[in-house]
Amino acid sequence: MYLSELENKTLLLRAAPRGVCRGVGISLKNFCVKYLLCASPTSPTNIDFCLPLQAVESIDENIYLSRLRPAFPKNCARLFLGLPIFSQEGVYLGKLSDVQFDGFTAAKLFTDRKENYPIHSLIACSDALILRKNAPFPIGQAVPATILSKINGKKDGLVTKPLLRAAIEKGALLFLTLSLPPFSLDGVLCRKP
Repeated sequence: MYLSELENKTLLLRAAPRGVCRGVGISLKNFCVKYLLCASPTSPTNIDFCLPLQAVESIDENIYLSRLRPAFPKNCARLFLGLPIFSQEGVYLGKLSDVQFDGFTAAKLFTDRKENYPIHSLIACSDALILRKNAPFPIGQAVPATILSKINGKKDGLVTKPLLRAAIEKGALLFLTLSLPPFSLDGVLCRKP
């Protein structure tokens, strides 16, 4: 599901239109949708009220509600299409063109510049989205046990800055790099036949 699929859907309570969905409020801790940001039918461009996700019974071409009890959105980031996106350093990355959801958990942010960013890079949201810089490759990758034991004697782990320092000190940085994807498959160095 995508945010563009939710935007502008009519909210129905017992077959009576009650408003229009304009965006979502997501938790910055687990990136789950907590609220629907809604506009009244008379002013569909302004956000007039917010509904908790628990009030939603089903979603198809409309959003069907079990109750209409507006709530004040607490501890959430408000996502609307068209919000400007900036990096942590202040570089303009584009406007929010869509958000991909896995169930009701946000997964990816898409820009009008045809770029996408993982939702975990979102650190702030108000009139604009602020994204943190992604860790440089290969930090965070899993290291095969056979390779790791040759560098620091451990059995398993991830690539970290201390591991990279240890590889530099032992003269094994090139060996470590070539042992990680995309250069190898499962810790075996790629060789041409």
